[in-house]
Amino acid sequence: MDDEALDLAAAVGPYFVVEQWVADADWRPLRELVEQPAAVTERVESARQALASRTHLPVTEIEERATASIVFLGLAARLVGPSSACAVLADRVPDLRLDSLWWKSVAGGPWPIARSTPNGSPPAASSGLAAELDARILTPIVAPVLESFADTYAISPQVMWGNVASSLGGALTMITAARPDRSAAAAQLFQELLDHGTLQDTGDLDRARRTFRRRSCCLFYRVPDAGICGDCVLDEAPSRA
Repeated sequence: MDDEALDLAAAVGPYFVVEQWVADADWRPLRELVEQPAAVTERVESARQALASRTHLPVTEIEERATASIVFLGLAARLVGPSSACAVLADRVPDLRLDSLWWKSVAGGPWPIARSTPNGSPPAASSGLAAELDARILTPIVAPVLESFADTYAISPQVMWGNVASSLGGALTMITAARPDRSAAAAQLFQELLDHGTLQDTGDLDRARRTFRRRSCCLFYRVPDAGICGDCVLDEAPSRA
């Protein structure tokens, strides 16, 4: 059943693909980002170098904290996208676990994510898809990775959980665009996640307009000439000075 649900998710786009793990194919365990801070700093420094090259500035001009927040935002999109699409399109949350997820380092674009066969029986279902997504994806998978990035770069949990909410908002916008027939289900799932549990008070959804506004800033504006995101709590970018 998970295979069929994940196939439906993958059809939405590259941010929703979960590959099958293959040994010796450059896959790295997701838990590495939790237990080895060097893996986090390696990924963030790679992104800083890329941003410096893109903006034609010295890498010292690219803030570590802002870059770490942006890097995590991209990873969060990959961790919540497939499972949220499964919930909306197949009415199920797939059995994804921290110890059976893998990633690859790439220069740009969506992080490649793969899954291997998890050990043990799947966890018991919670009451409702939003509660299940929270209990099986946000709490045991996203939270430890988030804490690792936040601790390494001293970033507020409010900012980082806002990144997760923003990632979910973006994911559900893409799901709705690909499958307009499931737009009401997508909005309902997102609203329930914002009303209860881990993502409570991270943002506000205008269901009539299908727009989301977070209650924090991802720090993107601190990258030179970056501006602000469409769902930012800020109306305009503050002066970097």
